[in-house]
Amino acid sequence: MGEMIHLRLEKRMKDRISETVENGMFTNMTEFIRDAIRKSIEEYEKRRAIRGLELLRGKGRLLSKEEQKNAKAELKKLSASELFRKIGL
Repeated sequence: MGEMIHLRLEKRMKDRISETVENGMFTNMTEFIRDAIRKSIEEYEKRRAIRGLELLRGKGRLLSKEEQKNAKAELKKLSASELFRKIGL
């Protein structure tokens, strides 16, 4: 079982989460919060991986504008864990 944490929310934020749960998007507020945390962590990991890739810029041949556009589109499709595996982090 996971560890318990205490989380204090502003009333407006809690009300918005409750509305989302009441609309059937989540079974309860805890599931909403877990999902939000998972998505946030994945987004931060993806940003970190992209920054790492940017540091590698100039280490190989330059891509054409079209190749850059295609590469960025492909990277955005990957989850954070897939992206880490792809670049060896």
